[in-house]
Amino acid sequence: MDTSFTRRRMLKAAAAAALAAPAIIGRANLATAQASFAGERLSVVAWSGNYQDIFNRLVVEPFNEEFGTSVETQGGWDEMVSQLVAAPADQPPFDITITDEYTTVSGMAEGVFAKTDRAVLPNLSAVYPWYLETRPLDLQDYGAPFGAGTGMLLVNKRVRDMPMSWSSFWAPEVRGLTTMDAAAFYWSLSVPAILSSGLPGLDEIYDWPNRVEPLIADLAKLQMAKWYKDGAEKASLIYQDEVALSFIYGSDGYGFYAEGAGDYTIGVPKEGTGAWTEWFIKTRGTQHGDLADVFLNYLLRKDVQDRFLSNSMTLVSRRDVVVPAHWTTYPRSNEDYHKALNLISIEGWNRMFVNYEAMDVAFKKLVTG
Repeated sequence: MDTSFTRRRMLKAAAAAALAAPAIIGRANLATAQASFAGERLSVVAWSGNYQDIFNRLVVEPFNEEFGTSVETQGGWDEMVSQLVAAPADQPPFDITITDEYTTVSGMAEGVFAKTDRAVLPNLSAVYPWYLETRPLDLQDYGAPFGAGTGMLLVNKRVRDMPMSWSSFWAPEVRGLTTMDAAAFYWSLSVPAILSSGLPGLDEIYDWPNRVEPLIADLAKLQMAKWYKDGAEKASLIYQDEVALSFIYGSDGYGFYAEGAGDYTIGVPKEGTGAWTEWFIKTRGTQHGDLADVFLNYLLRKDVQDRFLSNSMTLVSRRDVVVPAHWTTYPRSNEDYHKALNLISIEGWNRMFVNYEAMDVAFKKLVTG
C-alpha cells in the first residue's frame, strides 16, 4: 500500500465537511427509477484483482440488467483519495469508491466524500449492528457497509492436521515453511498481536516501540520461507508447495479454495483475525448522486449479497444471507462479529500514523534480513 501521498494529510483531524448529495426525489419508486436511470453512467471503484472481478460479474452486471444503466467498475487500492484530490471538485474520476478505515481517514481529512441520506437506504436495517457499532457517529451518514475483509490462514495439505490457529505459524515442524505479507506490515503484525495477551485486540500495534518491537521479534522466529510482495508471488509460493502455512486475505481465499481441489484448508483462526470494513461511499461533486444512492441501497439487498458471498470469502453485511459450504468459519451473529474481527479502527489508524514511518522501517529490516 503506497502511503506517500496521504500520510501527512491523515494526521489532520478527519472531520472535513463533504458536500451533501441531493436525496432521491420522484425516483424512489423502483419502476420509476428503472425508467428514470436508463442509460445513465456511473463509475464505481472496487478493490483491484479478484474482488473487482467478482463484484463486476455478480453485482454490477445484474444492476445494469435491472436498471438499464451503464455502471462500470474501476480497480483501486488506496490511490482513490489522491485521484479525487487531484481532480476538479465537480468532476470526480469516479462516483462511488470502496473504502476501508485507512482510506476513510484520508478521504475525510481531504473532504472528498459526500453524504448519503440514510432515509434512502432502507436495506440498512438488515445489516449486522456491528458495522455501525464500530463506526464513529459522524461517519455513519457516509456510504453503505457492503461487508468486511479479513486476514485468513491457509493450511497446505502437507500439514492438514495443523490447528486452525495463528499459533500454528510457530510450530517447529513448519519453521521456514511459512509466508506473510511484506508490504502491509500492520496486517502481518496483527498475527502475533492477536495471540498476545498483553492488550486487547490489535492495540499492541499502536504502541511503538514498547509493544511493536516484541511483535517483530516474534515474527523473526518464524524464519519465513519468503515474505511475499504481491498476490502473484503469494500464489506461486502456495501452488508450488513452497510453504505449508500462509497468511492470506479473504478476497483471495475463494480462488485458492476453488482451484486447490481440496489441497488447502482456509479460514479465520479460532483466536479471531485482523479486519477492515468495506463501505462504498459517494464522492464529492458526483453528477450522478441519485443513481449512486440507488446503487448503495442495492448493495444491501439480500439477493445481491447472497450472490457475492457464494463466490467469495469476503464477509457481507446482512444478517440473513445464505452462508455457502466453503465458509465454515463465517460469523453467524453480531456477537460472533465482535469476537472474530479485530478492526484497525479509525481511532487506531490515527494512533498508528504518529509512528508509522518508524514501524515501517523496522518491519522492512525484518523482511530484508
